[in-house]
This record gives sequence, structure tokens and C-alpha cells, in this order.
Amino acid sequence: MSYVVDDATAVELWGRVIHGFQATNRRLHVEIRQDFDLNEAEAETLLELHRQPEHRARLNLLAKGAGFSTGGFTKIADRLTNRGLALRAACDADRRVSYLGLTEAGLEMASKLTAVVADANRRHFIDVLGEEQACQVATAMTHLYRANAA
Repeated sequence: MSYVVDDATAVELWGRVIHGFQATNRRLHVEIRQDFDLNEAEAETLLELHRQPEHRARLNLLAKGAGFSTGGFTKIADRLTNRGLALRAACDADRRVSYLGLTEAGLEMASKLTAVVADANRRHFIDVLGEEQACQVATAMTHLYRANAA
């Protein structure tokens, strides 16, 4: 297969994507740490639970979405549980399955977190690129995720 994009440009293009993402993501998570004292994995977990029906999800799916093994994700679930933001629950139909769900305090925090993240995303992503280009970037990243997710 012959490529029009030379090696240096191929490397540079991906570097530009990564640098833009990392700088924007760092800025977002500085705001989250200041307002909520949550690390990235904890914040992403609360946001994901907030989007789920009944505000709960299977631990193994949360772990996969966060890029952790189930064992590694246990520490995140423990921290959220210890803070009173989440509860673990066994599945009645399958004892091998465990759920993590938001408590009332967790739901309240997740709602506030969603508003802060939405505002930060508007300021640092959508307003910078414009709505159309921000949607194009999101669509492109969705294609990359689907093509490359393990």
C-alpha cells in the first residue's frame, strides 16, 4: 500500500492530536480536583454512573471503560464507597456480577460534576473549535475508538 502522508507527517499529525487532548484534559481535571477533590478515574466513574439508567453499572464494564482491570478498578470503587458516593451491590440473578451505584450524595455530586464538566468543555473545547468542528473531532475520535478498542 502506498501512502501520501510521509513518515514525519504521520508522526506529527498524531502528536498534534495527543498534545491538544492532553492540554485540554489537564485543564479540565485541574478544575475537577479544585471543586471536587476527585482524581481522573473517580470523576470519569461518577460521570459514567450519572449517565446510566438507575445510576448504576456493572463493575467490570466500568473498569473496562476506565481502562482498568477489574482488580485495579476495585480501588476506585473502594474510594468512592468510602466517601459515601457509591455502593456496591450483588446481582440477584448472577452472583459473579457486582454493580456500583450512586448514593444520594453521589448523585448530588455527579450532577454538580456534570454541570462543571459541561461548562469546562464548552470553554476549553467547543468554544475554541466551534460547535461544528467540535462535533467533527468527537465523531473522528469515536471512529478511532471503534476501530482500535481492544
